Amino acid sequence: MLLSKFSYYADYVAYPIVITGLGVLGLSGAREHDAATWLGAGLAGFALWTFMEYVLHRIVLHRMPYFSPMHDLHHKSPLAYIGTPTLLSVSVLLGCILAPTWYFSDLVVATGLTSGVMVGYVYYGLVHHIMHHFRNSSSYPYLNGLRAVHMRHHYSAKAGNFGVTTTFWDHVFGTVIRPAGGKAV
Repeated sequence: MLLSKFSYYADYVAYPIVITGLGVLGLSGAREHDAATWLGAGLAGFALWTFMEYVLHRIVLHRMPYFSPMHDLHHKSPLAYIGTPTLLSVSVLLGCILAPTWYFSDLVVATGLTSGVMVGYVYYGLVHHIMHHFRNSSSYPYLNGLRAVHMRHHYSAKAGNFGVTTTFWDHVFGTVIRPAGGKAV
């Protein structure tokens, strides 16, 4: 959805606060091994985000009637401030990740996993923003490579390259769009 500039950048303020709060909540009264458990759950959450990013982009944003017109707007105007309102995305992640994980596991794992997913979400937003709003730089070959892959997603007649922060899931599911006459990243 089209956001105001304030709403578009709100994630970069709100998410660090929420992630810090989750860390404090999960580790208050922590036992000796809880910090390692929280960190491990956080790393698992980050990895889970990469899969969620792929599925959300491939299925929800490109195939679901309510969401695909909003995403089409991003394809037509890649510099526009298009995204999900922070309150909505935070609420969905807390409801879909934190609540069920806490129910089936414990608070340390639930807050760690949710924090990892949220870090992944913020990383995705930052990488995606940089891809569209900043020029290539020889100082950032990794980002330049991701940008090239993402631009093939935007400007190819073929559907693919749904991962933004990683090409891993595109390779797993066979949706890599290779450059003309070249190898995929």
